[in-house]
Amino acid sequence: MTVVDLLHVLLLLAAAAGMIAGLRFLQRRRELEPELVRKMFHVGGGILGLTLPWLFDSIVPVAVLAVAIAGGFLALRTVRTLRTGVGQVLHAVHRESIGEFGYVASLLLLFWLARGDKLLFSIPLLILALADTFAAMIGEQYGRLLLRQEGVGKSYEGVAAFFLTAFFCVHVPVLLAERTGRLESLLVGAGVSVMVMMAEAAAWWGLDNLVIPLFSYMLLKSMIGRDAVVLASDIAFFLTLALFMRLWRGKAPLADDALFGATLVGYVIWTVGGWLWALAPLTQLATYALLVRATPRENWHMHRFPAVLTHVAASAFWLLLYAQSREPSLLLPFATCYGANSAIMGLMRLEARVPGIPARDAISIATARGLLLVLVPVLAQSGLTIRAGLDFAGCLVAVYVATVAFYRLQPDLAAEPIDTPRWIRQLLIVAAASTIAIGSHYGSMPRLDVQSLLP
Repeated sequence: MTVVDLLHVLLLLAAAAGMIAGLRFLQRRRELEPELVRKMFHVGGGILGLTLPWLFDSIVPVAVLAVAIAGGFLALRTVRTLRTGVGQVLHAVHRESIGEFGYVASLLLLFWLARGDKLLFSIPLLILALADTFAAMIGEQYGRLLLRQEGVGKSYEGVAAFFLTAFFCVHVPVLLAERTGRLESLLVGAGVSVMVMMAEAAAWWGLDNLVIPLFSYMLLKSMIGRDAVVLASDIAFFLTLALFMRLWRGKAPLADDALFGATLVGYVIWTVGGWLWALAPLTQLATYALLVRATPRENWHMHRFPAVLTHVAASAFWLLLYAQSREPSLLLPFATCYGANSAIMGLMRLEARVPGIPARDAISIATARGLLLVLVPVLAQSGLTIRAGLDFAGCLVAVYVATVAFYRLQPDLAAEPIDTPRWIRQLLIVAAASTIAIGSHYGSMPRLDVQSLLP
């Protein structure tokens, strides 16, 4: 990090501190609404973040800046004097959120992923800074049609405002950058906007500050440069999936945020990876529909967005690497994540519906169920070849390991728990096990170019 970089870091830290102090002054002097002050900080933080690609060429000073700001946010949250003083800019709104930390993580990850591409860095940040703010303001003032989500006051009016703001945040920069045609820029704007609209409606606890920028980046990277026919077909797939989810709304134990989350994930996977990458998620959706159909309605537990996030977070990492590198073999750990999650769901159902079933039988049956999600993508990619057999064997081991680990580590399987520790435990197990699939692939093919998988 150069002296100039250090000066820029100090300048940005001073600007951020000054912004918080100024907003606190206005908050006390003008008695502004807490939500308005928080959103003003949201916009100001985005404006400061937009300067990063113009100020820095290396990620090192950006990482230093991110750590310093995260430390400041932690102090505002935990130090009593700060929390009751300038910390009221963020914490006068009484709701649980880790949004400020997600915001900082997004800035750092976007800078790393974009590799100096100012358009790919700026658009997701613009959406995050502006669309979220306008959605909150419109929703608070005019929101009447509330989403089916307990404890979260999001409305369809706010979601619509988010879409319109996000559309202009995407369309105008893409059009001015002249990296695609005029019609294509409209379709890119519409395609990204419907995705982030779903993300805003789904994510809560501040998770939208992380989900929206990363998913926006993946879509932009994949969509810019495509012709209008392909872009239109992607949007048509989204509309079809959204219609299906809407019709399925009363037939599944999913709150609106979970339905929105499942829809946006399916759309991103289809757009970034194509039909081949969508096979495993669509198969899991079909098996879940059969599972729901066989479960009495009185035994339903209404699932929220974290349940969807648990099932997609590990696979989203592999999808992001694929968006960066276009390495086909990354489909293996991606599909394995869905297979492992399906096996875990099957394992709990067996423990609940077949009391006393031997552990070996339950694990074997659940693993076989999970492998159904992996078999089709592997065969579609490699055909009936020795390579496909070896890849499938690696995926089998990965799914089996995940199922055994969950059986050993998750208490009270027969109760089919849906608490937070269960979701975290499942996510970590699946993420770790999925690395076995890619490891076995390159273990027998020593040609892995690590640089191709990194930004």
